[in-house]
Amino acid sequence: MKPTVNRFNIQAGFYLLVIFLVVLFFFPIVWIFLTSIKTTGDIYAWPPVYISNNPTLQNYKVVLLESNLGRFILNSIFVSSLSTLSVVFFGAFASYGIARVNFKGSNIVLVFFLSMSMFPQLAIVPSLFLWFRRLGLINNYLGLVIAYTGLFLPIAVWIMSTYFRTIPRDIEESAKIDGCTGIRILWHIIVPLSIPGLVTAGLIVFIFTWNEFFIVLVLISKNLLRTATVGIALYPGEYAFPWELITTATFLAILPLLFLTFIFQKQMISGLTAGAIK
Repeated sequence: MKPTVNRFNIQAGFYLLVIFLVVLFFFPIVWIFLTSIKTTGDIYAWPPVYISNNPTLQNYKVVLLESNLGRFILNSIFVSSLSTLSVVFFGAFASYGIARVNFKGSNIVLVFFLSMSMFPQLAIVPSLFLWFRRLGLINNYLGLVIAYTGLFLPIAVWIMSTYFRTIPRDIEESAKIDGCTGIRILWHIIVPLSIPGLVTAGLIVFIFTWNEFFIVLVLISKNLLRTATVGIALYPGEYAFPWELITTATFLAILPLLFLTFIFQKQMISGLTAGAIK
């Protein structure tokens, strides 16, 4: 009976840990939502009002109809989508080369890619601003896409190359015998088999570009061109800090990410654990 009891204790402890982590990670989102449906009086009340007795949707009406949040979210969707497509497209070629082409130092190249993503944005943005100003890419979404492609390409290459290595080489050898070239093998065989890895890399890049703040703040100065992160950050005025509107806008900006993660959660788990399983 002792092994059964010990196994039960381990499982119970594991589930309690999972529940604790879920509550810990989702509590800020729940708190933002609860604040978004409070009145200004409830937000500043003392003692604190955790759940409003008179919840209201007035904040959502103000944010959606009397502010530029809808435009900011559309800007974020456009920039994040283009950046994700660019990163996945170029990352597929680089990842395939690292995973399949046998050359000395392939792992060193992969480490070099990863090290590039570790540079702080504060160190690269000043030079980036000067270059883009000369090229006329300030207040231009093409500049953001180029910057995000260079910034987030390393993490995508790491994820996709790890997944490419899990695909048996025999499939490619059979395709070569049938007359397929390297490009056709990549796009017609490897890519369809690597959908979980590509979705994982794409979703992570999409989330990173959606949440990115500093580069947008520097490269985009026109208000209607800003993305959701910068647009919401500029809500506070000199003498006012409208928490009810900020939390409402923040919750609305989070919803697309929660929706995408919920839809592609299986592909993400498969893509992230592929290398570990191998």
